[in-house]
Amino acid sequence: MKARWFAGSRCVIGTVLPLGALLATLLSARADTPEILGAPPADRRLVCIRGGCFDAELAVTADERSRGLMYRDALPPDRGMLFVFPEEGRHRFWMKNPRIELDIVFIGADRRVVSVVRRATPCRKEPCEQYAAEGPAGYALEIAGGLAARHGIAAGDPVEFREPTPSRRPGSGTP
Repeated sequence: MKARWFAGSRCVIGTVLPLGALLATLLSARADTPEILGAPPADRRLVCIRGGCFDAELAVTADERSRGLMYRDALPPDRGMLFVFPEEGRHRFWMKNPRIELDIVFIGADRRVVSVVRRATPCRKEPCEQYAAEGPAGYALEIAGGLAARHGIAAGDPVEFREPTPSRRPGSGTP
């Protein structure tokens, strides 16, 4: 009986250890980049510019950044996606598979808006137009097209990253 239990436990250990290693790798990949945000890693951040806050999904890994907001049919006005890059640079975006217009707000490591691309349109045929930051950016915030103009977001504006709070009412647009 003990021999059978031991043989079965080796099978479980042989399955659990690689899964644990994979989980540790994924967690460490997400933990490496958000340190700039000054908070423990999470799946979301509030990104506040000019008094308006956007509940942003984080795109930290290369896969998350390349997938971005693909295949989304809509994006509520208080939502977005915050792309976190491993280093500052003149990062480029293209709109291969989103189905909606987006504004792209490029943000420097100093937490100031570097530049804004307004109403980037989905690519209908290749080659797709590329949208780039006008200077070094460590982050990019994608929000629904037209919101940057509505909020008056412009180069030089300060940006604040906050932890989302559980008491925040969805759709309220405020923390």
